[in-house]
Amino acid sequence: MKKLKKLMLSLFMGISVLSLSACGGGEESSSELKVALGGQITSLDPALADDTYSMIVIQNMYRTLFKLDEEGKLVKDLCEDYKVSEDGKTYTFTIKDAKWSDGEAVKADDFVYGIKRGLSYGPENSYNAQDGRKYIVGAQKAYEKNMKIKDMKDVGVKKVDDKTFTIDLIQPVQYFDKLMTQGIYTPLRSDIAKEKNSEWSLSADVPVNGPFKAESVNPADAVDLVKNTEYYEADKTTLEKLHFKIMEDSVSQYQGYDAGEIDFATYVANEGYTNYKGKDDLYRVDPYVSNYFIDINSLSTENKALQDVNVRKAMAMAVDRDGIVKVLDTGDYVTPLFGLVPHGIQGEKEDFRKEADDAGNLIKYDLKGAQALMKKAGYSDSKKLTIKYKTTGQQVNMDIAQILQEQFKKIYIDLKIEQVEQGVFYQQVDGGQFETSRYGLSATTLDPAAAYLGMWQKESQAVLIFDDAEYEDLMAKAALETDAVKRMQLLHDAENRMIVEQAYFIPLVTNTQVMLKKPGVKGLERTPAAMFYFEHVTIE
Repeated sequence: MKKLKKLMLSLFMGISVLSLSACGGGEESSSELKVALGGQITSLDPALADDTYSMIVIQNMYRTLFKLDEEGKLVKDLCEDYKVSEDGKTYTFTIKDAKWSDGEAVKADDFVYGIKRGLSYGPENSYNAQDGRKYIVGAQKAYEKNMKIKDMKDVGVKKVDDKTFTIDLIQPVQYFDKLMTQGIYTPLRSDIAKEKNSEWSLSADVPVNGPFKAESVNPADAVDLVKNTEYYEADKTTLEKLHFKIMEDSVSQYQGYDAGEIDFATYVANEGYTNYKGKDDLYRVDPYVSNYFIDINSLSTENKALQDVNVRKAMAMAVDRDGIVKVLDTGDYVTPLFGLVPHGIQGEKEDFRKEADDAGNLIKYDLKGAQALMKKAGYSDSKKLTIKYKTTGQQVNMDIAQILQEQFKKIYIDLKIEQVEQGVFYQQVDGGQFETSRYGLSATTLDPAAAYLGMWQKESQAVLIFDDAEYEDLMAKAALETDAVKRMQLLHDAENRMIVEQAYFIPLVTNTQVMLKKPGVKGLERTPAAMFYFEHVTIE
């Protein structure tokens, strides 16, 4: 499931920020923000990168047509204007006057090339390419055949002139403009971003079109960015330098903050939360649109018990979410979650999650019911079921794993915790090498299908972990449905099928991002997924 690595998060994403303040006394002002990332950089290719830490760096180096504001609303970025045809199937985009960091103009050709290049990777880029290949004319064929860009003549992305290009869709898509914030829609230059090759992205000499350009890149240690004076809004960029440092230990980040070395830490140990509770230093991203759940591999594993819906439903019913929240002891920053789609995404009339929860279609904690289902499946105190659970070593992930281990003991399940290093974890889960696993996804698009429900369709899974015809049918109907009310009901039905009827996933909790930020750090911008824009930061 390579598609999933893009949005893989631990419950609290690990980044922290340090700064050097400007000197006074009439000297030329300058500022540097030092950002510690909670994992190594895998790629700085916008079309291919699919992990949180790489994406944080990328979105400060590259810009595309739109971006999301703090409330998740779409904001024009490189898009000057756009029109949609009467049938809703053709989008015409006009781009702003913008330059690459080497002075070359950003052209419509760069958008056309960037989109087609993202498709050219084929299944290797299944997540990033999914929204393009699902909806753009000719894209699915190009994707399936790993087609070369020069052969993508039938793909519905066309240059009109240097400032204009069009995208032709198979069918109207109500939220297509929201998808344009995704990496596959980032403009790229054909003379730089070579086809099916991302090594160029880690060079410090690569021209970019965002507020910062690379000064040095060491994916395992640090990335230094400096202000891009050719950025189309360079006159509004207040920060001179960004230093991203790989720092996976939340305690070290807290200690650095406590010692005055760090100005902004978003991977905060429990000690940090406790000691700063009630102080101005605590900063929260709210709403933070994310979930945390158990991913069950019911197909590509030797543990055939996971193919039994009674076992999966018993596991879901045995989870005491209130108990998890109580043990984690983080106040209202962590709350129970009963569906795959978390709070913060609009439904038919109100929040999608609230609509589903109010309808009562939930698997709630029911220990006796869970025990009965396990006995029906053939398990008891004298015949226990062993299940492996894969996770990474961050404290909150291990805490949750151990809580689940204790809860599952009550339904005759011996949960074997497999702790693996983060990079290995991604590779193994992407490849279907797990029985059950922790998972967390934050939304880059605030639509239930685009952010959460659609990514599990058969065509989007590089390695099948479940295959359900009824779910596929509901999602296919939702994709074609132009009536917003009917579409949302189909999506509610699809989630109910996945979570309640079949328990392919077990929702656990959702959280608000808890961070420590010095009051002197101003101008930080973010999305509901806690992805940060740093160019307008000032340090007092």
